[in-house]
Amino acid sequence: MAQEINYNKFFLAAYTHGAISMFLVSAYFVYTPIVLDSLKITETEFALGITIFALTNITINQIATRFLLPKIGTSNCLIIARLVYALIPFLIFYIPKYEIYILLHIFWGVAHGLQGPSIFTQIAILESKTKKILNPIFKSCFSTGAIFGALLSSFCLGLEVDSKLLFAFIGVFIFLSSISMYFFGLPKKLDYVDKSPRFSLPSKTIFLFGLINMIGFAAFGIILNWSSLWFINDLMGPIYLAGFILVFFNIGEISANIIASRLIKIFNEKFVGPYMTIIGSLILIFTIVTQNIYLILIGITIFGFSSSNLGPIVFRQAIKYSKDSIPKTMSHVSSIGMSGFIFGPAIVGFSAERFGLTFNMYVLCFVFISISILMTFLMNQKKAEGSVKKAK
Repeated sequence: MAQEINYNKFFLAAYTHGAISMFLVSAYFVYTPIVLDSLKITETEFALGITIFALTNITINQIATRFLLPKIGTSNCLIIARLVYALIPFLIFYIPKYEIYILLHIFWGVAHGLQGPSIFTQIAILESKTKKILNPIFKSCFSTGAIFGALLSSFCLGLEVDSKLLFAFIGVFIFLSSISMYFFGLPKKLDYVDKSPRFSLPSKTIFLFGLINMIGFAAFGIILNWSSLWFINDLMGPIYLAGFILVFFNIGEISANIIASRLIKIFNEKFVGPYMTIIGSLILIFTIVTQNIYLILIGITIFGFSSSNLGPIVFRQAIKYSKDSIPKTMSHVSSIGMSGFIFGPAIVGFSAERFGLTFNMYVLCFVFISISILMTFLMNQKKAEGSVKKAK
């Protein structure tokens, strides 16, 4: 009798990979004020590193999809990505030079470029094999990692722990954790195999799904990259609570991700995705107007809860309507999405210097309302096409 395949093990391995990568990102961005001070750079110069990260990410993403994934499999790509992630913490504070800061983001782009198509392809395969809605639950891994990274960093800031010691610990931990992907990652025999991957342009619909991701990623950097600085400079919060906006935002995200499949079954993907995002954005606008830290933390939690499933639903919809293979579809949507980090940080950094970070938080809300309206339009269009085909 054939041994039953334990898909939960593969899902957990992918989940931990996403959590660990976001743990590093969150810990790093809580230290944004210290990085700016140690390097003596402006917000615009800081944002340039993120733009370089995005360019590297997109390039490696395409190379991984067309050459590495078919040859060595998604799990091996994730192992390599995690080993590269392990190098990054040692570059953050050990060599305080702007050139090393740029090199750090190149490495980050390589790691994330390998991770993106690999990890989302695995989740799509597992959804197909198990017939379960896994994308929203999987997305909670990034929120989980972000919460622990932000809490640990805020805790260490409060205790005045040497930043070199903290990030050395993180680097060693990530390096050792790469072993788990070797033993528990999705085996190559279950991977999607494409022996002759060809370059292809995305269809109009897939491009629009990617565009939603692109604008969302560009705006999301306002929370990820600048929330700690906003909390300290504009809201006058204490530095040891600098990561709390990230923490509360991600608490909201995790809560929504965990119950996403149930919400989708009770309502539908349109309500759980774009409609809830619009509602959460309006609530956040109201709390920002008050400039009250406690109300803003409540508002950011509600916003995290309401907007969390927009991204996973974008991926689910893209796979559903794409004529390309899963890896190609994931590559198109994620690559277009990541291009938001090319122009997003530069715009946000410029506007932060000119108009202030509170202005950017308002922009964040209006951007998410706009992409939610576009998402609703796409989903209505697909529904209309389906009705026409059924009538024929």
